[in-house]
Amino acid sequence: MKRNQLSNFTNVIDDDDDDEITDSQPLSLPSSNNVEVTSIDSQDGTAINLNSPKRPKRGTGQKGHLRSIEEIDEKYREVFKYPYFNFVQSRIIDDALYTDKSLMICAPTGSGKTLLFEMAIVQLLMEIEEKKINQDFKIIYMAPVKSLCTERLTEWYPKFTKLGLLCIEVTGDTDVDFPQLKPYRIIITTPEKWDMLTRRWKDHTNLVEVIKLFLIDEVHILNDEVRGPVLEAVVSRMKTIESSAKAAHRIEKLQKQYNNIVDTVESPAPKIRFIAVSATVSNPEDVATWLGTPEQPAVFYKFGDECRPVKLNLVVEGYPCAEGSSIFKFDIILNYKLWPIIQKFHNGKPTLIFCNTRKSVALTAETLSREITVGFTNEQRARLAALASTIKTKKIQSLILSGVGCHHAGLLYEERVNIENAFRNKDLPILITTTTLAMGVNLPAHLVIIKNTQQYMNGAYQEYSISTILQMVGRAGRPQFDTEATAVIMTRMADKIICGASSHFI
Repeated sequence: MKRNQLSNFTNVIDDDDDDEITDSQPLSLPSSNNVEVTSIDSQDGTAINLNSPKRPKRGTGQKGHLRSIEEIDEKYREVFKYPYFNFVQSRIIDDALYTDKSLMICAPTGSGKTLLFEMAIVQLLMEIEEKKINQDFKIIYMAPVKSLCTERLTEWYPKFTKLGLLCIEVTGDTDVDFPQLKPYRIIITTPEKWDMLTRRWKDHTNLVEVIKLFLIDEVHILNDEVRGPVLEAVVSRMKTIESSAKAAHRIEKLQKQYNNIVDTVESPAPKIRFIAVSATVSNPEDVATWLGTPEQPAVFYKFGDECRPVKLNLVVEGYPCAEGSSIFKFDIILNYKLWPIIQKFHNGKPTLIFCNTRKSVALTAETLSREITVGFTNEQRARLAALASTIKTKKIQSLILSGVGCHHAGLLYEERVNIENAFRNKDLPILITTTTLAMGVNLPAHLVIIKNTQQYMNGAYQEYSISTILQMVGRAGRPQFDTEATAVIMTRMADKIICGASSHFI
């Protein structure tokens, strides 16, 4: 495969008058349209690349404390939706866009952490252009749940395909071997899937050693007893791969020096840049130490609740629960307390209810469907009927027609996507789900209700961790949809004080 495809590709972008490139090829694949434009300097006869990029000056277009997309190369500006970066992004842009340092960012939900990933991708592309690097490269994005991977693929595919970066989602539903990933520049995956693919990485060194950027979403799952060790193993393996590639690079360099071989263009030493984000990590400095190296430590940022773009009203409701009584019975009692809370706080906007099990989701939906008194127009009823027709389970169909949706891993993938879209489009007023949707999926929930703060794990009921509660509460209000939002925590009276004391974390 040719190694000069990257410079040729950037020439196509510069030569084309249109902002959008249709039918663009991935950078690692040959394209018949790639033509490099050069000129001969009249003084010394050396070739000059007429398409050599000229990067805008740092701070171009800055407005107060907010930085502008004008300081990014023009061909990459379409990646970003807004003309100015918000406060959090503007604080981080110097490290994210002008260095290749690894970063650990802890910022409130809705503060634009995903855009920091995009900023890091653009930084890599601009660096490759500036240094005229003709090597292959890959970018890995890792999220803890498939739904978040799917959302990222949906958002990134049209953005980065225009720039010649093919994206692929590789999760548990994907049957793909490592060699099949060669044409793709952005690989979107989960820790478990990437762990499985890279266990025999030495058989595919030509693919894993070209990874330049490793993006970790929801890095707080490191604290999870089951999934945390998998993420830790995957990141540690990537650091081992980086060390192995650096050692091979040093040996190759020494061999060339010994044989008096002079490279016209010296290849840079292999390096993986790690970018990790979360809304709930309490010790970002420790995570940064782990991600960095002694030669180049990672930088961490921690932003408080004052940076939350949507004002959050947190309410903790306590209910009597006799000592020794069944948590299952208490959970059923809470079903009959939901509708008054929804009526009080929903303000005619979507409501998202978190339950601790799939069975609880079903029972809650059935109870609520009998109590709900929302009136629908003929158009709304038609949309709900269209949604119900895509669901195979009769019981869930009838729930949807009453305005209540269910979402959990027991549904088919297509059914979950259709229900998510209906809720996002405000066709479905109430969505009841398990904690799956707490992991960053962007849904317009004005009101979030956590029904019960205990879950059944390892043979016993346990309290949700503060991190889990923060993730669920974080679904309340998104800057694209709300200016303020409400989160209600329903718990036992004895636990109300504990939950109230924990609210200062939110």
